[in-house]
Amino acid sequence: MIRGLKIALIIFGALSILMGLAYIIIPDQLASMMGLEEMPDVCSPALYSMAMVGISFIAGGVFIIAGARDPLRHIYWVKFAILWAVLAVVAGLYSVIQGYVDFSQAGMGIIIDAVFAVAFLVLYPWRAARGG
Repeated sequence: MIRGLKIALIIFGALSILMGLAYIIIPDQLASMMGLEEMPDVCSPALYSMAMVGISFIAGGVFIIAGARDPLRHIYWVKFAILWAVLAVVAGLYSVIQGYVDFSQAGMGIIIDAVFAVAFLVLYPWRAARGG
């Protein structure tokens, strides 16, 4: 169970880092991949905001991977990963419901985060975390 949690955390952290780098290095291509090609050229303040989101993804991903080395010792990073995945699903669904994006644009992210949220909750060491 712990081994599966470690693997899931490492994959989630690596994907977060890659996504963060994409937000910083290739924001226009990222928007296009998300189906936002109808957007005009993105203004500089929006690119700055995307870079700030990118560093958040990178920082979170780095510490999630670091926490994966010993999930029981770094249980708060496991909880952080669970919260991040759950909130990403909620925010994605809210954005679809509000009409900011449609499911074809945000669906892949919502599904991936939902899969990780479920995996983290299933693999979470409930007894070990409670006992010590």
